[in-house]
Amino acid sequence: MMGMSASFYRVSNSMLQTIMSNIDDIDEILYESQEIQDTELDIDKSWHGIYFLLTGDASFETANQSLAGQAILGGDEIGEEQGYGPLRFLPASKVIEIHRELSSISVSELASRFHLEKINKEEIYPSEGNWTEEDRDYLVEHYAELVKFYQIAASNEESILLLMH
Repeated sequence: MMGMSASFYRVSNSMLQTIMSNIDDIDEILYESQEIQDTELDIDKSWHGIYFLLTGDASFETANQSLAGQAILGGDEIGEEQGYGPLRFLPASKVIEIHRELSSISVSELASRFHLEKINKEEIYPSEGNWTEEDRDYLVEHYAELVKFYQIAASNEESILLLMH
């Protein structure tokens, strides 16, 4: 089934500089660099559900107002359209701040924010009104992976690229 998925990539500051200096070649750098591809975290279609559980906001209007929201939908745009918007990046300093915020929201805390009636009322993607209790695990598992991903990036002082595809 096709749909909108979210991928995150950890990149060194030197790789981020290479990308910023070669914006016209961004597709080639992103998809052909083994260094970048080896760090990918694909959270599939869980991105909107996680965003909603982190922020309580179904729309994306407040994405940059909270560090938790920025973990999913933040960053500065670079390059051309990549399917669902341009590639975005979070510099290492912002990654550290976001990691600190995510670390304060445990997996069990996130799971406790899953209220079936509310998530269905807000028509959160991808189930858009058809979520079930079993879907909580899907969101929680991807959230745990996301927190670990940010932890690794923060400890390595890496930047993060975000891509909706």
